[in-house]
Amino acid sequence: MTELGQQVDAFGRPQPDPSVPRSLLLARWLWIGAVLVGVVQAFIQLVDRPRLIAELRQLQPEMSQQDLDAAANSGIMFTFLLKAMILLVYVLLSRRLLEGRNWARVVLTVFGGFGVFNALLTVLLVALVGTALVRELSGVAITGVDVAFSLVVMVIEIAAVVFMYRPESNQFIRAARDRRRAGHPPGPVGNGWS
Repeated sequence: MTELGQQVDAFGRPQPDPSVPRSLLLARWLWIGAVLVGVVQAFIQLVDRPRLIAELRQLQPEMSQQDLDAAANSGIMFTFLLKAMILLVYVLLSRRLLEGRNWARVVLTVFGGFGVFNALLTVLLVALVGTALVRELSGVAITGVDVAFSLVVMVIEIAAVVFMYRPESNQFIRAARDRRRAGHPPGPVGNGWS
């Protein structure tokens, strides 16, 4: 007989409830937090519509004001849709992480590695050549706020990777893998936002 709230398999057999380690729960929230910090950064950048229009005018001086406004609106909409899709990907990956899927941990680690590399490259580029030369060469204005957000996201991503590879996280992922190999379905996400 099963207890109320106990997980069962497709045949009604009770399944043990593997508890997700706190380090993986924290890693999940850190990944989601890193994306949300990026959303805040995009919002701050896009709120400055006059600057956005001025940059578009500099890149395309032949555009009319109506075309500039339309381009700015589409850029803003595209940025927020892209950020929403990225958030969805991170939520899905972190959900799989809490199910003990090592492939999700590897993908998140790769994403974090790219994020850290990008942040370090941004900081080094600004430190070595300055923002004026970066803008002249690439057409992209990097401000101190951009550098600060990059550093914050980098620290969050490094922390998330560290928590994903703590001993209790490794043990949980190995146990989940062994459980799947033995023919048992993955345990519940539980203990967190699902």
